[in-house]
Amino acid sequence: MEPFTTHRGRVALLDWSDVNTDLIIPARYLKRIERTGYGPLLFADKRYANGGAPPVDNPNQHGALVADFPLNQPANQGATVLVAGRNFGCGSSREHAVWAVAQAGYRAVIAPGKGEGFADIFEGNAFNNGLLPIELDPADWQKIADASRAEGGAEVEIDLRAGTVTLLPAEERFTFQVAESDRHRLLNGLDAIAETLLDEPAIQAHEAKAPSWVTPQHVQA
Repeated sequence: MEPFTTHRGRVALLDWSDVNTDLIIPARYLKRIERTGYGPLLFADKRYANGGAPPVDNPNQHGALVADFPLNQPANQGATVLVAGRNFGCGSSREHAVWAVAQAGYRAVIAPGKGEGFADIFEGNAFNNGLLPIELDPADWQKIADASRAEGGAEVEIDLRAGTVTLLPAEERFTFQVAESDRHRLLNGLDAIAETLLDEPAIQAHEAKAPSWVTPQHVQA
């Protein structure tokens, strides 16, 4: 997993509240067994014209884009920070929703309201996959949203170590908080398994001392 320390990127605004995971990644795409290729499937039923969404087995084959869908607008192309409405990622617990957001090129998602910006499971899946979910004070979130609507759009610089989002070019700085355990994993590029393996010497030492009935035994055919 790629470490997240600082990131500067263009903002794309999707100021819809209660965006559920079925909207983020429609359920039919959960049939895919791969963990990659989900970027083109992000908001597939809103992003593409009727009948133009990619088939399950070929994510890169699609029809015309819907011109007025916010993320399709020219000003949002190349954006790497998604600014979303309250309760983003609600609904079912599919991890594919985070994969789709991250694989579409977004490193962070900013939503308004501490404890209200994201559904809990989506937020946990985001941290586990290197996508930074940031909950800002609603007034601070609004400043970023307003700036993104202005001609030329807006950029932000995110500093995870300092816990700040700086709106550019205005140079306004806002603060956010994440749990220290999540912050540690993101700063060091660790998912839950990689973090556990940091203690591999201690784990091996414990297993070496454990009685035989505790450790798995190879079954002879």
